[in-house]
Amino acid sequence: MFDESLLSLRHEVRELLKEGVRLFVLDLSEVPHCDSSGTGEAIGAYTSISKAGGIMVVAGLTERVRTLWGRVKLLDVFNVFDSVAEAESFIRRIRPKP
Repeated sequence: MFDESLLSLRHEVRELLKEGVRLFVLDLSEVPHCDSSGTGEAIGAYTSISKAGGIMVVAGLTERVRTLWGRVKLLDVFNVFDSVAEAESFIRRIRPKP
């Protein structure tokens, strides 16, 4: 939902990209609900990271968020994992070579 955490996500992604970080796991395990603003910010983060040559994966979707994102077909866009550990393992396997 729209609150300061949305602006925090945008700011953190921007700062980490400036620092050269290119591999991101977006852990949503403590997000009980995601409205259109939150969904838009996740898409914005994904777009910014992709344009910078990075990879973003999503972990820990609650059932409510998974259902919503399934309806709007975001599960077809994002690589989604049940846990952060699974997401990190995936990134290690596909990480772009420097």
